[in-house]
Amino acid sequence: MSKVILITGASTGLGESIATYLAQRGYTVYGTSRQGDGTGKPYAMLAMDVTSADSIQQGIEQIRQREGRLDVLINNAGLGIAAPIELLSLTDVQRVFDTNVSGVIRTIQAVLPMMRQQRSGLIINISSIAAEAGLPYRGAYSASKAALERLTEALRLEVAPFGIQACSIQPGGTRTDINKNRLRAEIPADSVYKATFDRTYELIDQSVSEGIDPAVFGPLVESIIKAEHVQRLYRVGKPLEKVSVLLKRILPVKVYERMIRKHYEM
Repeated sequence: MSKVILITGASTGLGESIATYLAQRGYTVYGTSRQGDGTGKPYAMLAMDVTSADSIQQGIEQIRQREGRLDVLINNAGLGIAAPIELLSLTDVQRVFDTNVSGVIRTIQAVLPMMRQQRSGLIINISSIAAEAGLPYRGAYSASKAALERLTEALRLEVAPFGIQACSIQPGGTRTDINKNRLRAEIPADSVYKATFDRTYELIDQSVSEGIDPAVFGPLVESIIKAEHVQRLYRVGKPLEKVSVLLKRILPVKVYERMIRKHYEM
């Protein structure tokens, strides 16, 4: 019997790539977006807003009625943000956390009763290598993904007795449309942050436009689905991105911070 998979934020980018791969491999895939338009896609699309508990419940109920089960939830919907801490809009911060953290919690809460009844299930949270470090001008985004990592750790312990597994995937820079949708602070021309923010933002955009191919994630997700024992964390990125995580752990703080400031010309 084909496993039934739900992927949030599957209209474009990473979610679309994973959903397309899994659908082509014979899985029963449901993607979500706020509009739910599935025109031309090899998988069903549902209208679901992860910032609305009612919207999520309606989407899950559609799957329950059609399939009678849900085997895999992939929490992919996310929102980026870039701004100096001093100039962060708290409204924007709330939007980011409502999507990246609360949205994941809402969706997990909606699917767990069904998975517990089945005594089986898998939850994959799409995090980010940015969760491992507070990089300049990405503090709010990094914080949201770090929160997601701790939630995933706790979730694994809580649901294991019910036959449910959970993990996170940490992508590095990946060629998606996140640049287009990222929230960005308006920096005044005379701001002390203007020059370094503009340079950093160019590097952020470059890391995405020159990032890894999202096509690598479909096979990874399938391998996780097939695994008997799921690891807590799967990190996917360029060598420098992976090494930076290791360096943060082993270098003295002053040395690591000096290296980061040099990279961003701060």
